[in-house]
Amino acid sequence: MIYAVSDLHGCYDRYRQLLDKLDLEEQDTLYVLGDALDRGPEGFQILSDMASRPQVVGLLGNHEAMALDALPGLLGSLENSRASMSRSDRANVSLWFSNGGESSLRDFLRLDKGQRQEVWAYMGSLPLYREVKAGGRDFLLVHGGLGHFSPSRPLENYSRDEIVWCRPESNTVYFPDRCVVLGHTPTQLLYRAVGHGSTQGRIYRTESFIDIDCGCVYPGGRLGCLCLDTMEEIYV
Repeated sequence: MIYAVSDLHGCYDRYRQLLDKLDLEEQDTLYVLGDALDRGPEGFQILSDMASRPQVVGLLGNHEAMALDALPGLLGSLENSRASMSRSDRANVSLWFSNGGESSLRDFLRLDKGQRQEVWAYMGSLPLYREVKAGGRDFLLVHGGLGHFSPSRPLENYSRDEIVWCRPESNTVYFPDRCVVLGHTPTQLLYRAVGHGSTQGRIYRTESFIDIDCGCVYPGGRLGCLCLDTMEEIYV
């Protein structure tokens, strides 16, 4: 079976509960569509666990991208109090912290040196997208969407920011022959946009894309997981 989940945002307990529910076998795959980090307290614990599981495949989210940009300058400054960060380093840290990065920094500093090196290498290797077949359908897995979309544009021509920061509208149309599965935008916002308010996060589906970010880290949110073979929705 092939599963997809997104936007864990440091909620390590819910991540482990989901793994218990899925009880992945050797041939199963769980895709995590980015944003394991930030807002919640244990994002790097999640990434460290993901790195140790061959059945779990991560993608890059905007929060991992911010951490990759911010941590080198920030750690250099912490290790050498006389070193000053460049203007771009300060801007990267400011952006990360304004989006919940301080909790992830604390979690990163709790790791030992070996764990830091391992999780840093893993985070830097995360791809922007994956193309998969499941249940007789073709899927494109991304974190946020496809900015400046054109059906004839090769996927490798999209920039990092166009994929990890993009937010589709409820009427966005992507490919005619494959479904885009994404996160990044809490589904409550899309339901609200079409006049269906939701007090509890649930997966949002259109003919063109499926949003699985059910606002896990926010009040009233849940962790939503989709089985691409059966289209079953699993919640924690």
